[in-house]
Amino acid sequence: MKVKIDKLGNELRYIQNDMKQVAILLSFFLFLFGSGFDHSDGIQEKAGITWYSLKEAQQLANTSDKKVFIYMEASWCGYCKKMENEVFPVKEVQDAMQEYFYPVRMDIESDKEITFNGTQMTKKEFASSIRVTGTPTHLFLDGKGEILGKQPGFIPADVFKSLLSYVGSDAFGQIKFEQYLNESKK
Repeated sequence: MKVKIDKLGNELRYIQNDMKQVAILLSFFLFLFGSGFDHSDGIQEKAGITWYSLKEAQQLANTSDKKVFIYMEASWCGYCKKMENEVFPVKEVQDAMQEYFYPVRMDIESDKEITFNGTQMTKKEFASSIRVTGTPTHLFLDGKGEILGKQPGFIPADVFKSLLSYVGSDAFGQIKFEQYLNESKK
């Protein structure tokens, strides 16, 4: 450690290799945090859920009875992290997701290009076009890319599992969600 005296006579202590340590720390944080925010580059598994790109999910849903679920998130979103830590790891949520949906993760602030219903746009433009302004927001699409509905905010695991089943089973076209919840508890 070197000691240096500033113009006012105060001691300034600094580590000789401070630039090297800063570079090492910066590299570590870029590795740790830099790769985790844009989750939609192909099939990935996280918290027991297989996540698809939007293009893959739409192609698969178009040839099956499943729908597309888009989890709209942001890297700074505390409630998104709560969904990821408390809701997505729950087995019943994973089972309902797998049974009814091809799930997609989308950062609403990303400038990465996507294709939605044949139109090129950024993820940020997509979020804006469907008026998503807060995160998390849960978006449901049919196999043709038509928006069935969206639900903003943190949703506890038991309610989220029921919401996935409600939309996935097409009950949303027949009864209200509150009635569905009451009937599913019987």
